[in-house]
Amino acid sequence: MNAGRPKLDGTFSDPETLEGILRRFKRIEGQVRGLQRMAEEGRPFSELLDQINATRKAMDSVASVILEEYLSAWEAQAASGNVELGKGQIATILRKII
Repeated sequence: MNAGRPKLDGTFSDPETLEGILRRFKRIEGQVRGLQRMAEEGRPFSELLDQINATRKAMDSVASVILEEYLSAWEAQAASGNVELGKGQIATILRKII
């Protein structure tokens, strides 16, 4: 990215998208609380690992939605000439979720 160009970061501009993300986070929060309860109750490791896997997949899913929003915002700014979109920048973003 050129020194004179701004670094892209963004927030949700669509209230429906934000609502969906927040619903997902609340569901994930419930899953984590469920994990805590399961551990306190002495549930078998296999059940804990199954729930951990489900929670991880839910986090991956929400990360995918946020990544799509991030790249869409970047693409819009790149089209207007406000920021460059290059392989290096995309790789940096992807490393955040991998």
